[in-house]
Amino acid sequence: MQAGKHRRMPLVRIGGLIALLVALAAAGRLLTLPPPHPPGTDWTLAEAYPDARIVDVPGYVDGDWAYQPMIFLDARTSVGTATPAAGGAIKLVIADAGGATRTLRTLTETDAPQFGGLAVGADRIVWLEQTAGPDGQGLAQIWAAGRDGADPRALTSDVGEFAFFNSQYDLIIRDGRVHWIAAAPTESPRTEIRSVALTGGSVDVRTLDGGWQFVGGDWLATAMTSGGGATAMVNWKTGKRSDVPNQPSELVSCSATLCRVLVLGGDGGATRIDVMQPDGRDRHTAVAGAVTASLVDVGLLDRWEVYSRAGRGTSALSSQQVLLYDVEEQRMIALADGAGQILGRDGYAWWSTGTGDYVAWHALELRTLN
Repeated sequence: MQAGKHRRMPLVRIGGLIALLVALAAAGRLLTLPPPHPPGTDWTLAEAYPDARIVDVPGYVDGDWAYQPMIFLDARTSVGTATPAAGGAIKLVIADAGGATRTLRTLTETDAPQFGGLAVGADRIVWLEQTAGPDGQGLAQIWAAGRDGADPRALTSDVGEFAFFNSQYDLIIRDGRVHWIAAAPTESPRTEIRSVALTGGSVDVRTLDGGWQFVGGDWLATAMTSGGGATAMVNWKTGKRSDVPNQPSELVSCSATLCRVLVLGGDGGATRIDVMQPDGRDRHTAVAGAVTASLVDVGLLDRWEVYSRAGRGTSALSSQQVLLYDVEEQRMIALADGAGQILGRDGYAWWSTGTGDYVAWHALELRTLN
């Protein structure tokens, strides 16, 4: 080599080698990724959330007592009603996944008992209990017990003309008190917000004009409306009020953060379900066709909608497909087929399968989906 001259390195070859290494690394990454989900199809739970687990809950407890969970304390512990095959009684119990129970209340068939509005606080369970009463004229009481089932007792029978909607907000535990909605005894619609301390005592009553229901947080909403009228919302702490936009061919129901819009067809049936924020922003279609909203409550945990449609099953009473719509990711997840009852509240969705002696329940904790 002559003095003063230097050999140039083959940069192009080095660049080619780097490109080859990057391509090989990318190919390896692609081999480890799950295959792309086919567009226009439902996700399975395993595809969407591989670590999610559905927990089985027995349909019978204490031998031959048929069990129906009404609320979950955790993924393996629920509160619900139990009735024996021979009839004659009904119990409100805390049940674990193995079928062991702790009894909160035991009543006879002649009491004609009904339990509703179950809600769970940090250390208490509350519910509404209706019975025929000592004079047969009916008695309604708010009850409470510890989360471990200890010390069940009535808090008050001064419940007013209570208005329950089969919602997770029918009873609310806040600031050491239990709150519920009742209709005021007036000619024009007025709503009473009633509350009693978790230790019992006198009932506080606050009255608002109009007909309202709790929908989460500090918010109340009107019942589902149609005919072009706007669903209204009001903050029961501050008095702030707003209207939710909708069209004449729509039925709207809301939580504090989300609204469900049923878009009606010419026959009055829903042709699709949209989801949006209460001010109308971020509206999009969740699903179209013959799909039904399974719950009164909109958007569990401000994210999850529970729907159903006709599926496969061995019985007409157990033939629904359970669907979970993820509002954040805008995708539909098929949870189960051949379901009977479909329920959900307080961060859980659960459903029954089978009939007669073969009924079982299955629960999914929505907080684990992340």
